[in-house]
Amino acid sequence: MSAFTPEATAEADGNLASYAINRSLLLDGLRRIGIDRLAPTDGAFYVYADVSDFTSDSLAFCSKLLADTGVAIAPGIDFDTARGGSFVRISFAGPSGDIEEALRRIGSWLPSQ
Repeated sequence: MSAFTPEATAEADGNLASYAINRSLLLDGLRRIGIDRLAPTDGAFYVYADVSDFTSDSLAFCSKLLADTGVAIAPGIDFDTARGGSFVRISFAGPSGDIEEALRRIGSWLPSQ
């Protein structure tokens, strides 16, 4: 197909490499800060994480995290109305530095929850 020019393929390969690095960075970082029950991450550039040790209200949890730290993550209730109150979704599509900073902020904030 003509859509897959060498330039387009190179760009896609670069994005895939960045996502792989960021996925590892986020998975390792979440485990380090005590969020270690994670859904498999083989379908998109998100981590679906169990935060039931910290909350059963993912919407309030995400709202407070945003207000207190400036870090935006998605409440699981947006994706699963039955069990999503104990989950959050976090993207690893951004720059690695942003992911590292978000992990630092979340890690500092979590103990107060």
